[in-house]
Amino acid sequence: MKVVEGRDLGAVKRETINELFWGTINNYPDIVAVRYRAGEDFAGITYREMGEKVKNLALALISLGIKKEDKVSLLSETRPEWVVADFAILTAAGVTVTVYPTLSERTIQYIVDNSDSKIIIVEDREQLEKVLSVRAKLPKLTHIIIIDNQGQEEGENIIAFEDAYEIGRRFGAENPEIYEKTWKSVAPEDLSSIVYTSGTTGLPKGAMLSHWNWRFNVYAVVDLVEFEPGDSLLAFLPLAHVYMRLVYFAATYAAATTYFSKPDTLAQDLPLIRPHCFVSVPRLFERVHNRLLETIHSSPALRRRIFRWAEAAAIEMGQTQSRWEKPSAGLKFRHRLADKLVFKKIRTKMGVDRLKWTCSSGSSLRKDLAFFFNGIGITIIEGYGMTEVAAPSNLNPVGRFKPGTVGPPLAGVKERIAEDGEIQIKGDNVMMGYYKLPEETAAYFTDDGWLKTGDIGYFDEDDYLVFGERKKHILVLSTGKNVAPLPIEEALKRSYWIEEAVVVGDNERFVAALVQPTYQAVLDYAREHKIDFDENLTVMRDASTGDQVPLRIDESLLRNAEIENIFERAVEKANQNFDSFEQVKRFRLIGEALTMEREELTPTLKVKKSVIKEKYKDLLEDIYS
Repeated sequence: MKVVEGRDLGAVKRETINELFWGTINNYPDIVAVRYRAGEDFAGITYREMGEKVKNLALALISLGIKKEDKVSLLSETRPEWVVADFAILTAAGVTVTVYPTLSERTIQYIVDNSDSKIIIVEDREQLEKVLSVRAKLPKLTHIIIIDNQGQEEGENIIAFEDAYEIGRRFGAENPEIYEKTWKSVAPEDLSSIVYTSGTTGLPKGAMLSHWNWRFNVYAVVDLVEFEPGDSLLAFLPLAHVYMRLVYFAATYAAATTYFSKPDTLAQDLPLIRPHCFVSVPRLFERVHNRLLETIHSSPALRRRIFRWAEAAAIEMGQTQSRWEKPSAGLKFRHRLADKLVFKKIRTKMGVDRLKWTCSSGSSLRKDLAFFFNGIGITIIEGYGMTEVAAPSNLNPVGRFKPGTVGPPLAGVKERIAEDGEIQIKGDNVMMGYYKLPEETAAYFTDDGWLKTGDIGYFDEDDYLVFGERKKHILVLSTGKNVAPLPIEEALKRSYWIEEAVVVGDNERFVAALVQPTYQAVLDYAREHKIDFDENLTVMRDASTGDQVPLRIDESLLRNAEIENIFERAVEKANQNFDSFEQVKRFRLIGEALTMEREELTPTLKVKKSVIKEKYKDLLEDIYS
């Protein structure tokens, strides 16, 4: 098998995340480490102040009995206290166990118990109640620390975050040498984190990641993307996932300033922050593009024509850049004019006029969107990785991106493609194994020590990896034909009318799909064409684009013949890209958006197909009856 290697990482210091953290504090104490919403403005703390908070919280953990490689669970949304708690656990020589706030009580109980966590840090009263509801089933748990306790008094084993700082200060005064001795006792090979996979089936498995797994990937990432002291990183994805957390570690190493936001305030925060970089998932870029199209769709005819002309210039420029070619004089002129008339206004309104780069990962970004956004001056690079390799293993270099690929292996990483098409990885970013699961760990590695990713892919002529599909998601029709659903789903979602699509057909005669419409488009069409429906059944929610979007609509609209015809044409158009056996023969429209809260999406917004198939089994039976 051909082995593709990332470039030589060079001579780097083998160190821990603890050394990374305190190295930045010692070198850049007065640079602002984090900024967060405080009313209408952003408050901040410097790296020196961050160090003090981390030290005091770590001392509190030590005083509460945390010893080397003891586990502490962290259950919170992305916020400054999350990273303070993370660094405190690590520098107390403990192990951070990340827990998604959207998980059910049953799954939280499983993770906290399975990981042998002695302490759990929770965000607020809501998360506290979740833990207390299963407290009797957590005999190893000794204390709960709550970040936002709303000023309430806590019990003996429940401690407010601010009180924990004071506990640490007092303990440190009595034991002045214990903190530095403790954090320096950690070696690069020591366990730093257990991150439970957000898989679509079965109980999650805890991937064990060492300090060096993370530190190695930090070196490899900053080798490819620009990070300068004081640069602004926008953080809104879950820090419980390796993707956002690794980027935060990289930002800390570079002494960047991290601005914390939330998906529902992202559109308001972006123009105020004007970040130099951020990471996201394809769904955000899809929603931004859809919002642009909705705005243009309702604009005067002249504005629509100008946008379509500019859009064509952007896509052509993006395609030229992706081939690493220089644009022609004619394209440069059209692009400059389009930038003046359209693109600059988009970038300014979005708040990305200072953006150096943004990365899309978690699933594939449609090529047409990659061409468009890069063409309007929003540099999007794509990457590939997984929990088991501490986030990335591949990344498109800035300036040499290729949409449709996830880039070459990171520096110091080796990859190969097995005979069945599976991507296999070897490198210092590969996990130590699954916690308390030696047999499962062995099954995920080849006899010669390569991690089996479970993903299908291949390398192109430039040794850029092209991601295909999860092996377990490949559909095998009853006719014996194999079908990869991802390209079909992407083709369907290119339609203005389709927000999400789940392609099915395993062991069936033909391919079918469950389609989540772009509900706003359906509502607008129905109102314009006087189609009768119940407006009271429309349920709205806040979107990452800053406005409200429909979460649910009157399902009678989706059974209207005129509406159905629109989607039949959209599916027919998507089918033109595929062979007959791959084409969607039947589909059904669903009247409610897929959400994380109902565990239909993973925290990185991937569709949990097993959950969807169970929820809509009646529709699927109707399709295949």
